[in-house]
Amino acid sequence: MSKWFPFMLFCVAVLIAGNAAYFSVKGIGLLFAGSFIPVIIMASSLEIGKLFAVSFLYRKWYEMKLFMKTYLSVASLLLMIITSLGIFGFLSDAYQDTKTKVDLYESKIMSTQNEIDNINKQINTIENARDAVDTKTSDTIETYKKIYEDFEKRTNSRIDSLNARLAVLDKQVTDLQSEPGGLFNSKASKLAKLKEEQKLERQSIADEMSELNDQLTAEYQKYLDKIDNLSQDTKSNLTTQEQTEPLYESIRAKEETISEYKGLISDTDIGSFKFIARSFDVETDTAVKWFIIMIVIVFDPLA
Repeated sequence: MSKWFPFMLFCVAVLIAGNAAYFSVKGIGLLFAGSFIPVIIMASSLEIGKLFAVSFLYRKWYEMKLFMKTYLSVASLLLMIITSLGIFGFLSDAYQDTKTKVDLYESKIMSTQNEIDNINKQINTIENARDAVDTKTSDTIETYKKIYEDFEKRTNSRIDSLNARLAVLDKQVTDLQSEPGGLFNSKASKLAKLKEEQKLERQSIADEMSELNDQLTAEYQKYLDKIDNLSQDTKSNLTTQEQTEPLYESIRAKEETISEYKGLISDTDIGSFKFIARSFDVETDTAVKWFIIMIVIVFDPLA
């Protein structure tokens, strides 16, 4: 066993040093994505130089002058720090990509859940007014229905245009989040600035959509009230079950969509970090940051 130990030690050292060099070079390249290839060449040269500098120090320590010892020692230490920062940049960029996807899924889940809540409100309104369409004349019902549907069409058209604008704002945020980033990247400040710039417009859209939904609900209630006042001598309209069944089907479809999004979130690598963050009562970003720091501390110095 002792005969093979030096060889095994050499293999482990090469493996760790090689991985450290790869992650460091890739991470530094991501930090300066505008000149990716030149930066990769430069970082690779520095990695090779670091290995030779450490080897030279080991072999010629007692033969070198003090100035050369000091310079090569400081240079090797700085190169180790640069390597560690590159590894930090690589890992943080990979985490940010995953986090962006998870944030997008969670946003879609929230939006879908809001749609389910609105449908449930419609169902409650129909069920509370289940006797409203039992004894109505067909012609009068059709007239009231057309008045309501015209209003609903105009309102929904405006809501659709507001949602389209929200989609544009969301795309601006998503596009910025999708840009490469790392330790020295100002993406976080750009995101904060963009969200602050969008804040007033988003609030205005939310207020207008809330007002439109309230108007739509009020108009629908007027429609039901008018039907209530019709003659009791006519045939009944659709039953409550016939009206609510499509809405229940829509809810089931949206719940399946939410389950799919949750499955996509569980398939990402961020789930375990969320559990760790909850266990230590810290933010997920903080847990990931310290995890990456621990990797950086032991990676290149161990190599």
